[in-house]
Amino acid sequence: MDDTGAQLFFRVVSAAYERRSLGIGSHWPFEDWGRFLPETNTAVSLLDRLLHHSVVVASSGESFRLRESRQKRGGAKLVQR
Repeated sequence: MDDTGAQLFFRVVSAAYERRSLGIGSHWPFEDWGRFLPETNTAVSLLDRLLHHSVVVASSGESFRLRESRQKRGGAKLVQR
């Protein structure tokens, strides 16, 4: 994410903080958010606002879309690298 995108995302989260509910989905674990946000401080501040008063739902296992795609292809296995 570039600086502009990160700042816009931060503004949305900040504007909603303690005023509105937000639902955010990500395949990135929290400790890796600094990898796609340009500044670690932005990631920390954003997560601070998102996780305060939050309910975190973590899932594991195979992706539904991956499983559906595999079924459509006749059960072919996907090789991940």
